[in-house]
Amino acid sequence: MNQITFSDQVHTQILTMSSRDISELTGKRHPDVKRDCEVIFTELELDVSKFAHIYFDSMNRQQTEYALPKDLVETLITGYSIKLRYQVIQRLHELESIRQPKLMLLVDLPSALRALADTHEQLQQAQFERESAVKAKALINNKKTATAMATASNAIQENLRLKDHIGQSKRNATVLAVERLTGNSYTWPPLKKWCKSHGVKPSRVHDERYGKVNTYPAQAWMDIYKVDLFALFGRSTP
Repeated sequence: MNQITFSDQVHTQILTMSSRDISELTGKRHPDVKRDCEVIFTELELDVSKFAHIYFDSMNRQQTEYALPKDLVETLITGYSIKLRYQVIQRLHELESIRQPKLMLLVDLPSALRALADTHEQLQQAQFERESAVKAKALINNKKTATAMATASNAIQENLRLKDHIGQSKRNATVLAVERLTGNSYTWPPLKKWCKSHGVKPSRVHDERYGKVNTYPAQAWMDIYKVDLFALFGRSTP
């Protein structure tokens, strides 16, 4: 006896019973049951090809049977005896009880797929949020690093500016500043002459003893006294 047959399209889920099942249940010849089916198809103007299925008999010959939905099964057996109708209806109930768990699974499948899609979307959102947090943290760290570097650079520039202002840097130095570090005595006229010959005007800086004094460029110190301001003041410059 054939078991429950499902439509190829899952969403329709039509319960059917084959004409061979009905033949076996009622004891009628299959050709006679098929004939009764064809009468119904004709009367109801139904396309017989929608119900016809191919099977192979015990001699491996190709034969045709009809797969009827529940309403056509009930229509077919109304002309049969009470006993035959009862047997077919009982079988229909059995098929429905077998089919129900499968249908529940199929009905729940869209819900399961939606839940899976929602979970996947939530995981993607969580991943996006984690990546965004990492990028934000990296950006903050980069900004902090850049700020720290800028602050350090500004401090260095300010230190150099102050050193220039008091006349003791790698670029310019006063006679007093060089004398303090070298322990030697130097006169300023040769340095001033060098500036005049090179078109350089000495800068004036504050001095605690003399108020304002000249500061002379590194090249003047090197050319006149062979004093390297970079070596002299560079060690203490950040």
